[in-house]
Amino acid sequence: MSRLFTLRALLLSAFLCFGLLVSVYQVVSVYRHSLQEAMGELETTTDFIGHFLASGLGQGSPETTDRVGHLFSEHLNHPALVYAAVLDDAGQMRTLSLPQGAARMPLSVPAIERLLHEREQGADNHLHWLEREELLIGGYPLVEDPAAPGQGMVVLAMRSDTLRAHAWSRTGNQLLLLLLPLLLMAVLLAWLLKRLLTDRIEELLQDVRHLSSGRIDTLPVLGGDEVGQLAAEFGALMQRVISARDYNQYLLNCIPSPVWQVDAQQRCVYVNAAWSHFTGLSQAESLHEGWWQALHADDRARLESLLGPGQGACGEAFAMRLRLRTRSGRHHWMQLHGEPLVGRDGQFSGYLGSAFDIQAELDAGAELQANEARFRGLVEQSLVGVYVLRDGHFEYANPRLAEWFGYQPQELVARSLLDLVCESDRALVCEMLERRERGELVSAHYEFRALTRTGREFMAEAFGTRIELDGMPAIIGTLLDVTQRYKDRETVQAVVDAVVASPMVMLRRKVQTGWPLQYVSENVERWGYSVDSLLDGPRWFTTLIHPDDLAQVLAEVERSIHELRPEFVLEYRIRSGVGSYLWVEDYTRVHRDSSGEATWLESLLIDISARKVSDEKLRHAAAVFTSAREGVVITDTSPQIIAVNRAFCDITGYEEHEVLGRNPSIVSSGRQSKEFYREMWDTLLADGHWQGEVWNRRRSGEVFPQWHSISAVRDDKGKLTNYVAVFSDISQLKESEAQLERLAHYDPLTELPNRILVQSHLNSAIERARRQHCKVAVLFLDLDGFKRVNDSLGHSVGDELLVLIARRLCQRIRAEDMFARLGGDEFLLILEGIGHPEEAALVAQDLINLLQQPFRVGSGHELFVGASIGISLFPDDGQEMAELIRCADVAMYQAKENGRNGYQFHTLELTRAAENRQALESRLHRAITAEEFELYYQPQVDVASGRTLGFEALVRWRPESGEGVSPAVFIPLLEETGLILALGDWVLHEACRQAVRWRAAGLDKVPVSVNLSPRQFQHLDVVELVRQALADSGLPGELLELEITEGALMAQNLETQERLGELKALGVQLAVDDFGTGYSSLAYLSRFPIDKLKIDKSFIDGLGQDARADKIVATIIAMGQGLDLRVVAEGVENASQLELLRSLGCDAVQGYLCGRPVPAALAQVRLAREQAAVPA
Repeated sequence: MSRLFTLRALLLSAFLCFGLLVSVYQVVSVYRHSLQEAMGELETTTDFIGHFLASGLGQGSPETTDRVGHLFSEHLNHPALVYAAVLDDAGQMRTLSLPQGAARMPLSVPAIERLLHEREQGADNHLHWLEREELLIGGYPLVEDPAAPGQGMVVLAMRSDTLRAHAWSRTGNQLLLLLLPLLLMAVLLAWLLKRLLTDRIEELLQDVRHLSSGRIDTLPVLGGDEVGQLAAEFGALMQRVISARDYNQYLLNCIPSPVWQVDAQQRCVYVNAAWSHFTGLSQAESLHEGWWQALHADDRARLESLLGPGQGACGEAFAMRLRLRTRSGRHHWMQLHGEPLVGRDGQFSGYLGSAFDIQAELDAGAELQANEARFRGLVEQSLVGVYVLRDGHFEYANPRLAEWFGYQPQELVARSLLDLVCESDRALVCEMLERRERGELVSAHYEFRALTRTGREFMAEAFGTRIELDGMPAIIGTLLDVTQRYKDRETVQAVVDAVVASPMVMLRRKVQTGWPLQYVSENVERWGYSVDSLLDGPRWFTTLIHPDDLAQVLAEVERSIHELRPEFVLEYRIRSGVGSYLWVEDYTRVHRDSSGEATWLESLLIDISARKVSDEKLRHAAAVFTSAREGVVITDTSPQIIAVNRAFCDITGYEEHEVLGRNPSIVSSGRQSKEFYREMWDTLLADGHWQGEVWNRRRSGEVFPQWHSISAVRDDKGKLTNYVAVFSDISQLKESEAQLERLAHYDPLTELPNRILVQSHLNSAIERARRQHCKVAVLFLDLDGFKRVNDSLGHSVGDELLVLIARRLCQRIRAEDMFARLGGDEFLLILEGIGHPEEAALVAQDLINLLQQPFRVGSGHELFVGASIGISLFPDDGQEMAELIRCADVAMYQAKENGRNGYQFHTLELTRAAENRQALESRLHRAITAEEFELYYQPQVDVASGRTLGFEALVRWRPESGEGVSPAVFIPLLEETGLILALGDWVLHEACRQAVRWRAAGLDKVPVSVNLSPRQFQHLDVVELVRQALADSGLPGELLELEITEGALMAQNLETQERLGELKALGVQLAVDDFGTGYSSLAYLSRFPIDKLKIDKSFIDGLGQDARADKIVATIIAMGQGLDLRVVAEGVENASQLELLRSLGCDAVQGYLCGRPVPAALAQVRLAREQAAVPA
């Protein structure tokens, strides 16, 4: 680090000190010189006087004395001289001289004695000085030879300070000359110090004063010395201060709440950006007294009292609520917090604080209280019973619930619900309560017979949901009195029975060529048809119409469709089930889709044959009253009812005497407007006829739809006499429409939602999950073992099992979740509101556990099935419906591969595996078309002779675009996708053709063995396939061997036996492949026409190493020999295995020890070599 200033100062100081030292030295030298010079002058004078006195002193004359005095006065005139005296050799003063005006001073006797003593000791003849007190006394001998005795001396006494002062006065001029350069150097040094230090420090001090006054600017650089570095350090410090200030300012402005600072006089010195944004006051407007503008006037005094000096002096923080005016002019309640600011000197300097807007919380609290009061009022005034249960006892019951049971609400508190349940239903209610309290069910919906306080029974419908209340489980729910609903069900059933008994036939026809029927009401049987006969198979409605009426009917239908008429009425003849024709009146409504295209026709066909027989009877309605099942009303022109038929009474519930003389409006429901009836009457009066749909009311109050036909009856003169109305109850038709709608969205077997509805529901669930930021789980469930049930017990048992499974699983599904059947044995469960994947895992395991319990079907069988479940999650595994279902499907297949009867979450690896599987499946399709497959042949060798007994044909895939694919990879996929049928057909034909080529090449007859996959063997055309392969190739049946696995043989017992018999009839050899790995039921060996057993490689691998494997192989060989079956060991790979098999009596072996699978050409070489080695 530079020390330039210090170096300059040291050099100047050293130079000044050196000059000062030199000057002092010169002054001292001059002083000493002047002093010595004065002393020398005195010594010279004294010497002169001494010699003079020495020559004349001995004479002692007065003249001599005067002369001495004169010499003293002339030569000893030094201002420091006090006196001069002459002493004789005896020490007696002979002469004394005083300067003029000098005061007499006593002689110093000790000093004179000291001088005489030194003189006697032989001192030299110089002037000797002794200093005594303030005097300097000197003595000089009077003779030239100091050693000569008896001589006197001259004594001089001088004032020492005067002598020195005199010497200093003589050196004064020289001292002035010496001090003048020194003074100039001092002035220069002072100037340099001022320029280099004082001025720059003053400049730095001025800048620092600016900083203390609040101006934070960068300090100027004042050079490279210490002062400059000090300024630079101050500048860097100020930069950090500025950066810190700006950063703190940025932080404070980032705070979303207002921040303020006031000084000790309650004047605002700072507000952040949030303050300005909130209050609408700029920072300049808020400073000093301006910030009080934002405060509510009623709150200022309280705040001033808290900001007062006394509060700050105590150093106490404060918090309060006050109102601040927002930029919109409205006042918001704020939570204000202030902290006192105290300097390092302990002096209070103001407050720093913040304000938080709590207006929304206060508004929310008020709204919450209002809502609570409102909802409590709703619950208290609700027409539905509301309750809260804990441990089966009421904690709350609203007035409606208490009223139904005959109690006051407070009387039900702490009372057990079971006390209010009939004995027969207590077990059900108890189970529902316990399952929800244990957490097995979240919600429940059930009905039970309830008991009032008086013992009266009524039907109650309960809805309940398990909740956490004060940290403890509880049940909150509603209860309804549904007694009337049960009564209404009985009424509806009666109405349904009446509709079935009605003569009006309802049907639905597609708008297609021939008008195929979609629906026919059951009362069509009165026309000689059964419903099934009209709906099963292609049955066209046009074939039932009389040929003479067909053109008219077709024209009217086409006209209604093209003219967009909603309905029409026709009369025509149709053929009955016995071959005769009936006159019908057809009331048809045309239904259209959203684009306006006609989709189907809904018709009510009334048999009007009787009306056609006699118009007279029709006018008087006699025939209608005696034969019609439709309701008939005859009125006069008033109109007042004058007659009704029995059907009218049955349909409406009114007796005849209750309606006679009344206006037909007695049955009006009020559902149709006055305008509707006005138009009806206008049409009736204009056309004499009106028909349409009318909603009327039964005597019971039930509103129901009718198809109404009203005709005006006139006499021969055309005078209006009566009105006749014929109507039929079309409630069943409406219900049929609803049923058709349900069939479109629900599985008819299990009544579960089908694929169409589940896709719509899943899309909606995804949208809800996006809004609520939660998960949706999709569980794809496929039954394990269901195919075995279908194959062994039939599809009717399988359908019954599916229904039982659906019912059992639905009991564990929440109301907000959807459980659907996609088809076959595949189901889909959608779980909404999932917080963590573990919740979906728990549900999946619960479903698996449910299925582990046996199912008892009507046939008496006890069936066991499992389930493999794949789980995908939104949004983790996909964003769209189809993607989630696909991911769950992929995970389900992985669960099956993992051992079945478990669940598997979807992973990216599963998707990649599925994509690879799909890619491999596509490649297999192309490979079959491109003929990329090739047959390899592995020899089967006779153990005794070592000769080749035959070859097993094994398929290999050699893609043109890559390396070969292992059969272990593509064979299972071929089997699963059904491609094995096409490839197996080719393998069978190619193997037969190759065996014929070997015969044509002159080789011995060598059988060829072909594997039949389980799917091939179960195919109905397998026998024909083998027959065709033998015929096309010309291969004799005895040279073809078919290998079938144990699993395929045991799948269908009776059918398998018949199929094996047909194959055996073709002359082929039959072998059981992988024997011992399937069911291993020995019974089939005696029933099936088997020729050979092939021991699976898994048993051969343990030969010689595992005693159990040795025993199993020995048992199979012995059993085969006992049943006259040839035994072949597969997978023989070493000589020790071969020797052990030879010792056990095995007939043949197959494996790498005997030969690997090779192309047909190399197999032919092997055969030729063996044939050549045999002697002719």
